[in-house]
Amino acid sequence: MPPLVRFMLRHAAMGFALGLVVAAIIVATDALHLRSLAMATQMGWLGLGVFCFLTGLTIGSLQIGFAVMLQGTGDDRDGPGGGHGARLVPIPVRVHRRR
Repeated sequence: MPPLVRFMLRHAAMGFALGLVVAAIIVATDALHLRSLAMATQMGWLGLGVFCFLTGLTIGSLQIGFAVMLQGTGDDRDGPGGGHGARLVPIPVRVHRRR
């Protein structure tokens, strides 16, 4: 498997697991009365399942985004601000006066 695919899958799995933990904490603490709402309905288990899946998917996507954005280029010339060392240089432009 290519290294980039492994990189993405590894971070997606870590983020999804973290999302499931967050969803479990939300359900366990009955935040916003989600657990009591799910227990009061007949198909509440389906709602909790979808909630856990979507929370895991969202945090997994965030984890992939963070991992990609924080990945270094391996080039020490960039410095702390990133970039490629380009500098802004003013270019003289002639302006003709209107009469």
